[in-house]
Amino acid sequence: MTESANRPPRVLVVVSAADRLPLREGSSEPTGTYLGELIEPTDAMLTAGFSLSFATPGGKLPTIDGTSCSLMYFGLSRTKRDQALASYTRLLELGLATPLALEELAHDTEMLSGFDAVFVPGGHAPLVDLLYRDAFTGDAHNDDFGELLRYFHDQERPTGLICHAPAALAAAPKIDGRWIYSDYRMTCFKTVVDTMLSTVPLARRFHGHLQVDPTRLLRSCGARIEQTTLPMGSKVVEDRELMTGQDPYSAAALGSAFVAKIRNSTR
Repeated sequence: MTESANRPPRVLVVVSAADRLPLREGSSEPTGTYLGELIEPTDAMLTAGFSLSFATPGGKLPTIDGTSCSLMYFGLSRTKRDQALASYTRLLELGLATPLALEELAHDTEMLSGFDAVFVPGGHAPLVDLLYRDAFTGDAHNDDFGELLRYFHDQERPTGLICHAPAALAAAPKIDGRWIYSDYRMTCFKTVVDTMLSTVPLARRFHGHLQVDPTRLLRSCGARIEQTTLPMGSKVVEDRELMTGQDPYSAAALGSAFVAKIRNSTR
């Protein structure tokens, strides 16, 4: 699709609607979308003049993970954190408060054809209802999300994901026995950090372990994973139509790179 003088590029933002995360031990913990991973890329898109639309499983209002509002994710700046919260309010006014239902949109190729790119923010929430239909009830992949991914893949339109969201790429289908992202270079949240969140007393976030590890899952599907040596480092990987960011500290870089990618693809 080429950008016309009559309209700016249109980006579909697919956001998890999950507010709890099941653990291997049978318990669950609060979860949601990470504030900075949603805001920094969408701020960049809005500044560039792009038009945003939103979709969630069931058309439900998404939840922001409370831990993602920590000042550690905003350079210890309360001002930057408060600006991010104000940006979130703006997204709600732009349509995030009344998102499209992913299940319906994923099979509406006419509506999908109007989008130039798709972006998926992270946090642990995508592991619940984007990777799986419902991680609380079983391990069946979310085929609706998989079909949406396949559309953008087949059309070679920019597809961006960050942090734990790349794990949901595993919901994409296989064609003739081959995963559509097989041999793609990509990044995702580091295993060692999730392990720390479950086991290290000072860093512990969860009283239990995640049901799935993004790095292992994507490698088992056929992805080529690239990550920083140390935790909490900025990393953005681009391969064909796909662009992925490693963690919250990659959100700003991903936003800038994704804007440039969309501009190039719509010329």
